[in-house]
Amino acid sequence: MAWRTVIIHKPTKLALKQGQLALCNEQGEHSFPLEDIAAIILESPEISLTSALLSACMEQGVALATCNASHIPNGILLPFLPHSRQSKVARVQMSWSAPLRKRLWQRIIQAKITNQALCLASCRGEEEAARLHALVRQVQSGDPDNLEAQAARAYWQKLFDKDFRRGAGDATNSALNYGYAVIRAFVARSQVAYGLIPTFGLHHESELNAFNLTDDVMEVFRPLADALVFNMRSMGELSDKEDRLSKENRQKLATLGTSFCLMDNQKHHLMNACERMASGLVSAIEHKSAALMPVPEFVAPQATA
Repeated sequence: MAWRTVIIHKPTKLALKQGQLALCNEQGEHSFPLEDIAAIILESPEISLTSALLSACMEQGVALATCNASHIPNGILLPFLPHSRQSKVARVQMSWSAPLRKRLWQRIIQAKITNQALCLASCRGEEEAARLHALVRQVQSGDPDNLEAQAARAYWQKLFDKDFRRGAGDATNSALNYGYAVIRAFVARSQVAYGLIPTFGLHHESELNAFNLTDDVMEVFRPLADALVFNMRSMGELSDKEDRLSKENRQKLATLGTSFCLMDNQKHHLMNACERMASGLVSAIEHKSAALMPVPEFVAPQATA
């Protein structure tokens, strides 16, 4: 199974050579088996790559992410119709009922708030997480009371500090955005691999968003990025006096695909959990049962220097 995330932040020439990703830059030549690669993040504006490599990446199911001038991923290139049952899965997806979509969204929000609570307990202590644990039990089908937003307000102030504002132009927000973009790429990759169409979501329905379903499902994984960013702040690796991330910051955030979570009481890498969730979502839609979609449970990451 693919497990490696390759991040390229220097001028580099990329090509396909004997079935492998071949890199050539000022540091020399390197190669990696494509079957080991889950995602490639292209950070430098001075990267050139061949169409043969692009085609091979799509054949192998490798997601390619492009970045903006601030080095934050801003685009994803995914395989086109790689699933053997693409049309069948698409028809089933398009026929899902509104009640089923609401129950699936309820399951996602319950898992998201649970994971926020577990993240908060890991970072700040169990007492700080009590409010969120209570909210989980109140989430109804479709989350009509928008408890997701209520949980978020309590969560961010307790996780960081009262002055923290999500969306501000500081290093903490940049790190969160980078981490979420990495997770988004893995979720989108897994959905396409299982024949789902990321454009059509359960809750997100923007006509301008090609990844509504991806943005629905990735909600449950966000606390994994939050905990990593918290640890980076605690270790003094992030400075909110800066609005850009260092190369080392970005490299650490790119490892999110190999962070752990629990599924069915077993530890799984985030990349594998995304695939299990995509497969389960297909089963849930086919059998009209939200319970068939497994959801991950937060596992505290180990802080590293």
